[in-house]
Amino acid sequence: MVNLKVLILEDNLELLNKLTKILKREVKEVYSFSDSLIAYKEIPEIMPDVIVSDIQMKDMTGLQMYKKLREDGIKIPIIIASSFNESKYFIEAVKLRVKHFLVKPINTDELINELKKIEYKSRLKAQLKKNEELLIVQSRMAEMGEMIQNIAHQWKQPLNTISLCSTAMELDKKYDQDFINDINRSIRYMNDTINDFHNYFEPNKIKKCFYFKDTLLKVEKLVSSQINNINIIITENDNINLCSYENELIQVLINLYKNSIDELSKIEGEKYIFIDIEKKEGNISFSIKDNAGGIKIDSKNINIIFNQYFSTKGTTGTGIGLYMSKLIVENNLDGIITVENVEYEYNSSKYEGACFNIQIKNSEE
Repeated sequence: MVNLKVLILEDNLELLNKLTKILKREVKEVYSFSDSLIAYKEIPEIMPDVIVSDIQMKDMTGLQMYKKLREDGIKIPIIIASSFNESKYFIEAVKLRVKHFLVKPINTDELINELKKIEYKSRLKAQLKKNEELLIVQSRMAEMGEMIQNIAHQWKQPLNTISLCSTAMELDKKYDQDFINDINRSIRYMNDTINDFHNYFEPNKIKKCFYFKDTLLKVEKLVSSQINNINIIITENDNINLCSYENELIQVLINLYKNSIDELSKIEGEKYIFIDIEKKEGNISFSIKDNAGGIKIDSKNINIIFNQYFSTKGTTGTGIGLYMSKLIVENNLDGIITVENVEYEYNSSKYEGACFNIQIKNSEE
């Protein structure tokens, strides 16, 4: 049994009934239509796994329907049935990147084999998505461990302040207002810290508009305990507003910051992270570079660092961070990410480092 929902579109009723009868013996669910307009209206409700359509229909050809579905954001594989004398439709199908064709009269064994191939690819895609989701969970758990360490680091000083004030108040048996103010300030700081981390880890897949600089400030607060003696320099043409998934972007930025922080910890002297932001034709482009000396990989193969489990950090690296960043940028933020080694000048000094370039789509709400 082929575990698919199949929609058949054929205006020859005799052929439609024959195909339906045969497929119902081999396929999990079968929906039959002889009218392309009715089928087009019903598809969003049925959401079949695959469409089997005659290329020539009265009101709307199979290809016209396929094109309209894609324009509606519905991407369903389609098997087009056509005759040899329909060359103009075949050329149109190629332009629409239709990958499955059957020559009429339809050989049902060939059709079922095509459905099995689509089912197999669908299972592989589902398994890949499941694996990616597991990696996301693994990555987030690792981040939570690091963030807990950051909270502990950021709380150390205010807790010490509270302890000193409390001890002094006990010794003096007085409630000095300055001590109380210090305690209240420390408590507010600790509360703000918890809220920052809570907002980041709270599941949030809602697209919203925000200022890029504000997002960068959130990232700096989340990794503040690791930014020791590192100068972060942000340049942008104006206060750029972005409409996207902020928490997804924050996760990418944290991964890139942490990579630079790790590499900068290995060098002496001035340490820099530069963030350059600009708006181009509705897209937001930004780069993050450091002066840690660059990635020690040949420039032709440098993008291998985005491969799953690939790491330049030996036993201390997981090879997940950059892989997850690429998935998020391409799948969730509708963008692209690349990396290169760059040489540049700052304050009359020459530096070399890794530069990550990201371009994401700015969706207007």
